[in-house]
Amino acid sequence: MKIIRASEKHIHGNQTFHVEILYPGANLGKNDTGFLTIGRIDHALFKPPGLVPMHLHQDDEIFSYIRSGKMIHLDSTGKKEHLNNSYMMLMNAGSGISHEESAEEDVEMLQIFMRPSENGLPPQVQFHHFENIFSENTWRLIAGNRADSLLKLRVETNIFDIRLQKDNIVKIPDLNEEVVNFIYCFNGDIRIGNETIAKGDSVILEENLPIEAVTESDLVLFQIRKEPKYSDTGMFSGNKFH
Repeated sequence: MKIIRASEKHIHGNQTFHVEILYPGANLGKNDTGFLTIGRIDHALFKPPGLVPMHLHQDDEIFSYIRSGKMIHLDSTGKKEHLNNSYMMLMNAGSGISHEESAEEDVEMLQIFMRPSENGLPPQVQFHHFENIFSENTWRLIAGNRADSLLKLRVETNIFDIRLQKDNIVKIPDLNEEVVNFIYCFNGDIRIGNETIAKGDSVILEENLPIEAVTESDLVLFQIRKEPKYSDTGMFSGNKFH
């Protein structure tokens, strides 16, 4: 088990847009700022009248994982959507796509930058309305490359989430030697073995250890195929700081 603490993130922003950026590879002492197919993870607080103006992405897979609040999305494909904690978006930037975001209500979210299997893929934007805001005590597949993924990633990784009620215990789903498990604690406190994992902490977990909620906790799990094919030259998901 390897732990990256929230205190190791890079902090930027102001009163309307505050972001804590996790470069997982850098925190693990690697030359690559990303970790396998994860380029970076931004934990953002976004408040009205906040605006992230129109900007370009190339060769990034960008998942907007909203847990509270509302924001307006506009992109160069002509789409305009109102996003919230049950209506989420995945942008597959490929050869190029531009977008802007503005806050309608106070937002807390993850902007997850994944690395595609190859560069120059056709750009597309996906949206999905989830029946439930939270998946209580059960892992839920929210994005990935599996056939049953609701939002499709173009890389060998599947992303799950769970709201684990206090004192409940779960294990990693389908734990096997073919994947690497990376857990991000969005909210709450959990216990794994002798370690307590708090909000903003991350864990790389290879052992089949139980995960216990010390308090009500929201977790995001990345199951990454070992030795995946991916590009590390995306504008934001590549091997560079932004």
